[in-house]
Parts: sequence; C-alpha cells; structure tokens
Amino acid sequence: MIGFSPPKKTFSMKKKIPYNGIRWTARISGTLLVAFTLFFVTASFMDSMNRNNGSPLASLSTLIIIIFIIWGIALAGLILALWKEGIGGFISLGSFILMYILNLFNTEASMRASAFPVFFIFSVPSILFLIYWKLTGGTFRHKEKMEPESSMKT
Repeated sequence: MIGFSPPKKTFSMKKKIPYNGIRWTARISGTLLVAFTLFFVTASFMDSMNRNNGSPLASLSTLIIIIFIIWGIALAGLILALWKEGIGGFISLGSFILMYILNLFNTEASMRASAFPVFFIFSVPSILFLIYWKLTGGTFRHKEKMEPESSMKT
C-alpha cells in the first residue's frame, strides 16, 4: 500500500510492565479479603451487642482479643501493600504467622494445628505482594526530594 505508515508511539501509550499480573492478583485478592473480613466482623460485632447486652467483647478471652488485634494489623498491612508492596507484605505475612502460632495455644479453638490451610489461604495475598516486590527490585525505595537550584551562585 502506498502512503501507509505504522502508528507513531506517543507518550499516552502505556508500557507493558512485567509481573503486573502478580501485582493485580495480590491487590484484588487482598482487597476482597479485607472486605470479606470487615463484613463478617461487623456482623459478628452487631450480633454480640444484641446477645451480651451491649458488650460485644464480654464473652471473649484475652488471647482471642490479642489474635483479633493481630488480625487487624495483618489487614492494615494488606491495605498498606497497595502502595508499598514490600513493607505491607512483610507486615501482613508476619502478622498472619504470629496469629497462627497464637492460635496453636488457644484452647477454645475447635481446630488448632489443622487450621494451617486456612491461614495459608489468608496469607496468599501477602505472599504475592512479596513475590512481586522481590521480582521488581526488592528494595525499599524512597523518593528523593529534588531541591531546585538557586539562581544565585555563591
């Protein structure tokens, strides 16, 4: 064909980023995990308020409360991993591991050591965030502030 030229590359064309599938799988699964957990925690909290005359934590042991606090830290790590994959992945994975260890000492739990598959499934987003972080450089990047040069030379 006469007069045909391929399209020119412009700045609006997106670069294909390697490992982007891992990142988005981690983001989507982590967000769904946080939403799922918040939904059930809210429903359980409302039910406990109705059952225990306004005191939802009255029927829980100290160990269970500590496990719930660590669970909250793990979920906060997943939210942080949306921006900072490395540190968020470490916080959430470390919290999930600590939560599993504490669950082994929980005498009220119906399944203690056999709960590993459940904790592993909940840890998958943080593992994916860490894999993505390691494949894309594996360093904690800090934005350097660029100071404007002074127009006056000294």
